Amino acid sequence: MPVPPTGPEGRRRVCIVRQSDLYEHMVQREAEALSGAGFDVEVILMRGDHRPRHAVVNGVTVISLRASRRKGGRKARYAFDYACFFVLAAGTLAVRHVRRPYHVVQAYSMPDFLAFAALVPKLLGSRVIAYMGEPTPELAETLYGPGWIPGVLAFIEQWTLRFADRSITVTEQLKQRYVERGAQPDRITVVLNGADPATMFAEWVPIPVEGKTGFTAVCHGTIEDRYGQDTIIEAARLLRGEMPDLRVFITGRGSRSAQVARTIADNGLEDVVRFEGWVSHARLNDILHSADVGIVAQKASPYSHLVHTNKMVDYWMFGLPVIASRLRATAETYDDDVIEYFEPGDATQLATAIRRLRSDPGRRAKLTSNGRLALLRNGWDTQRVAYLSAFAAVLGDNAVRTPSQVRTPAG
Repeated sequence: MPVPPTGPEGRRRVCIVRQSDLYEHMVQREAEALSGAGFDVEVILMRGDHRPRHAVVNGVTVISLRASRRKGGRKARYAFDYACFFVLAAGTLAVRHVRRPYHVVQAYSMPDFLAFAALVPKLLGSRVIAYMGEPTPELAETLYGPGWIPGVLAFIEQWTLRFADRSITVTEQLKQRYVERGAQPDRITVVLNGADPATMFAEWVPIPVEGKTGFTAVCHGTIEDRYGQDTIIEAARLLRGEMPDLRVFITGRGSRSAQVARTIADNGLEDVVRFEGWVSHARLNDILHSADVGIVAQKASPYSHLVHTNKMVDYWMFGLPVIASRLRATAETYDDDVIEYFEPGDATQLATAIRRLRSDPGRRAKLTSNGRLALLRNGWDTQRVAYLSAFAAVLGDNAVRTPSQVRTPAG
């Protein structure tokens, strides 16, 4: 069926669907890029604390559904939560599309099959973009080991890629994996991870950092075994005697939060490692602003070799040198002049990397400078063009404003 006609306001309608209770930076950056490119944009999420069912954020309508997802639950509970949100999202999309048709529906993984919530809009002429941000078969293998689950998820993944008019993924390595399993490469656009600085720094005023002493490392994000917070804590324990001025901040939420707190206490590291759990956006910015180095400690797994983390880009935006585990997707994109690498899961090597940057200001300065260049090459100003090109591809070359016409956020 043809794409729905443009509304009386002259703006095409887009809906982004994400199974999350947070209006995350990566979703916000895309919603606002689309709004700036001339679209009327809605975002459908799970309910979140202190967020009304309908809210307007920088011109984007954010709709919260009465669904939730428990962290760290059993596989059956995950499946139930995914199914509940799928049904609610599918019903909401169908009703809202009939009232005012969408031109494009973008659905985020996980789960991959969330794209099928847009079946009614697609049958009525809407285009569907599947945002494949996670290699779900590899993630399942990482969490549960080899078996039938990764195979089923690979089937769903390819089914989703065929259903969508176009797909977006987050690294060239992940795109290649999709192609190896049968996807068409010319229907997949790569958009690297990372926040929009205008969103990251919005309404935040840096705190003065005067008379700073010591050396501070930071790691933020999801608290799960695969992200290596235990490796960071062990490295801090190894360095405690020789670096009494070392301070490590860990923030985030996840199924391993209680374990992280226990590990810090069991090793008597409360004066070295501070775990703050989930923090506000402003508090996170304050921590990053006052830090000396950012750490990405992902462990090696079928999953981690295919993705980048958002936190790496966050560190560069704050002018921090990055220490990261040497994983395929990251190392093939950024060399040793951009990132201080260590072997995944090796606390001794991580301690060596921290020690090196603590004692070598020149190395820190070089990594900071090259990180800024990497951000200039691969940051959101560049990725926004790639992102909008996916919408141009499904709607036609003249349907989306050219990059020079897109409003660039201040900041």
